[in-house]
Amino acid sequence: MFRLYRSTEAGKRLIRLSKAFESDGFEVVRADTYNGRLGIAAESRTAFNYDTGRPKRAYYVEGTPYEIGYLMGRMAEPEVARMMDYTDRVVFSFIGSKVLEKMKLVQDILVRIIHELSKKTWRQLPPEITEEIRGIHDGCRSRNPKTRVDMQRLIVLNAGIDIICSVVYSGKFFRRALEGIEPEDFEIPMMCNAFVASGACAGGNCWFGRDFTFPSAGVFQDTCAYVLYRPVMPAGGYGDVSDGADKEFGDKKDPVSAALAGRRPEPIPFVNIAAPGMVGSIAAMNMRGVAVGVDMSPGANCDPENIGVNSLLMTRLCVQYGKSAEDAADIMAALPKGVSWLYVIADGAGRSCIGEAGASWPEPDFTQYADEDARPLLPDMEFIRNHASAPYWNGVMFRWNDYAYPQDYLAYNRQLWDWWNKKNKAGKTIRPDAFEKTGYISGTGEENCPSTFYFAPQREESDDLLVATNHYIIPEMRYFAMHRWTRKVIGKRADDIQWRYDELNRQVHERLAQKGYIGFSDAKELISFLAPYGRFPEYYAGNPRSSDGKETRIEGCVSVFDLKNMVVESHYGYYCDDWVRISPARYF
Repeated sequence: MFRLYRSTEAGKRLIRLSKAFESDGFEVVRADTYNGRLGIAAESRTAFNYDTGRPKRAYYVEGTPYEIGYLMGRMAEPEVARMMDYTDRVVFSFIGSKVLEKMKLVQDILVRIIHELSKKTWRQLPPEITEEIRGIHDGCRSRNPKTRVDMQRLIVLNAGIDIICSVVYSGKFFRRALEGIEPEDFEIPMMCNAFVASGACAGGNCWFGRDFTFPSAGVFQDTCAYVLYRPVMPAGGYGDVSDGADKEFGDKKDPVSAALAGRRPEPIPFVNIAAPGMVGSIAAMNMRGVAVGVDMSPGANCDPENIGVNSLLMTRLCVQYGKSAEDAADIMAALPKGVSWLYVIADGAGRSCIGEAGASWPEPDFTQYADEDARPLLPDMEFIRNHASAPYWNGVMFRWNDYAYPQDYLAYNRQLWDWWNKKNKAGKTIRPDAFEKTGYISGTGEENCPSTFYFAPQREESDDLLVATNHYIIPEMRYFAMHRWTRKVIGKRADDIQWRYDELNRQVHERLAQKGYIGFSDAKELISFLAPYGRFPEYYAGNPRSSDGKETRIEGCVSVFDLKNMVVESHYGYYCDDWVRISPARYF
C-alpha cells in the first residue's frame, strides 16, 4: 500500500497517519484518495466485536464536506448499507403499545410523518451536513453501483430521530391527524448519563464522561466507530451546491451563516463517535479541547414544522467550530432548533455547561404548559422573572458549572406532592434527604416522583462538577415537561431519570470522599455505573443479547474524554468487548 503512494503528498500523509494508527493499536486496512484528499480505514489489533468477531474500526477523512463524505462512502459502503437497515428499524424503538393492531397503526403513522417532514428538514440543514451526506451517497455508488444506499434513507438516518422525537414528545401531529393514538402508545429509549469533572475534583485534569443510550436497531452495535475529521472549507465558500443526487429535495437555507454572524471561521479538526453514514456526533472532541455530547430530554417545546439543527447534528457543528465551551454555547444558542434535548459542553480549561434546549421560540409564558388545575400551585411569571438564574436565548438556557440554583423554587414542591397524591389517590412521599447534596427523591425501585410536577434540585455544589441524565434542572425549563401529553409519554420513567441523576451524583461524591479526586480510570467506572458488572447488574437485563444469548448489547456508546491530553476511550458493541482508545493529537 505504501509503495503505491510513497512519492505523493498523500502518500507521505498516509505513512505518517499509519504510524499514528499503529501507536493507537490500529492497523490500516484501506486507503482512498479523491481530489488529492486522503481517507483511511483502520482496524483495532486488540478490540473485537463479540458477536461478529470483527475488529473495531476507526477512520480518517479530510477535505471539504463533499470530499469527506465521498471518501467515507468509498471506504465504508458495506457499513453505510447496513445503516440503511437502521433507518428501517429504528421506528420500532419508539413504539410502546403491546396491541398488534395499534403497533402497526403507530408504525405507519410515524413512517409517514418522517418521510413527510424529511424533505422540509433537509432544506433547513447547512451545507456542512447536506454536502457530506451527498458525498456519502456518491462515494457508496462509486464503490458499489448496486448499493442499497439512497438519499432518502440517508436523510432519515441523519434527521429521523429529531423528527420522531419532535412529534412523540409534543403529540402535535398525532392529536391533529388521528384520534385513538395516546401518549402511552410510545416508549422513549432514554437512559443517557453524563458528567464533567475538572480542577481539584479531577486532580488538575478534565474528564468528560458520556453514556449515550441510543437504539441500536440490531445494527449500530456493529458499525459504531471513531471518525477523525480534518475538515476544509470549500474554496468558493458555502453557496447553493445542491445540484447532485439531492436535487429533488429543493433549495436549502443556510442557518449556520446566520448563526455565525454571516461568516464561518475555519473548521477545527476533531474526533467523532458515530457510524458510517451518520454525519452527526454521539459525542465529539476537537483539537481545542472542546467536547460536546447530547442527552434526550422530553419536552413540549418542540416544533415539528421547523426541526432545524438538533441532537447529533448540533453536537457536530458546535465541535467543528467551537473554540471554547463558551464559543460552542454561543453557536448552539444561535442555531435554529426544533426539538428538546440536553447538550453537555466542556473544554480543557475547566469550563462546562448543560444546554437545556428546545424549539427556537421567543420566551414563552412557561406556566401555560402545566395542567390547568396545577397552575395555581406553581410559581407565576412574575415570580419566574424575579428569580431568573440564566437568560433564555433562542430556546435554550445554559446551566454552567458555576450556576446558582434559585432555591426558592423548592418551597413549592411540598404542595405539588400533596396535590398529586390527592388527585391520583397516591401515596408518594418526600424522603428526608430528597433535597440534600447527595440525596435521592426516588431510591432504588421506588416511585416517589409526582410525575414531572416538581422542581428537581441541582445536586452538584462544586464548580468543578456537572451531572446530567434526561431531565431539565433549570426551573423555567421544567414547565415544558409538565405538559399533559409530554408527561404521559415520560410516564414512570420520571422516577428512573431522577434516580439515575441522584445515583450518578452520589457515586461521584463517594469517589471524591474516598480518593480526594477522580482519575481517568475512575471516570470510566463512574460513567459505566449501570453496566452489568457494576452495582446494578440487572439494570440492562432487558437489553438485546448476542446471537448466542450469552452477552449483553450496549445500546449506544459510553465514552470518557481527557480534554487536556486529547485522548478518548469508548465502549460499544457488547459489555464484554474491550474499550477502544484513540489519541487525536497524533493525527492532526
